[in-house]
Amino acid sequence: MKIHDRPWVIAKRKVEKGLSMLRLLELDTEFPFNRYAERLNVIWSFRQTGVDDVPADNESDEMERFENRICDYIEKSELAVLCMVFTEPGYREYVFYARDVEPFLDGLSEISEEDEPYPIEIHHESDGSGTLYHSYANKVLKRS
Repeated sequence: MKIHDRPWVIAKRKVEKGLSMLRLLELDTEFPFNRYAERLNVIWSFRQTGVDDVPADNESDEMERFENRICDYIEKSELAVLCMVFTEPGYREYVFYARDVEPFLDGLSEISEEDEPYPIEIHHESDGSGTLYHSYANKVLKRS
């Protein structure tokens, strides 16, 4: 089964400034994080917001196209896995685990097809044990 075909779990909660949501990919407990040891957090700051500081419809559509493009690219090459998406008041954060940083960044450049550049910033950390993923999966999926 391709990673993209696996089920996602959604967790929501109301926060002071609006709505906080986590979409978490259900990975097997044996997922080889050591082979996807580079964590890239891609943060998209909303240009416009609607109710509860969530993105306006047109920007939400743009983010969906962005996610589909990058997921199509990384799945063909088995370069990375998108495993968590946080939507917070004012921004969305995509959490990818990649085999290598440079090819992932090259892929981001290749998929850019919008009129304006994506309003993203990228943070990188090595996380070969999937610590960030497990910290959320253990709570959301009720793992021990």
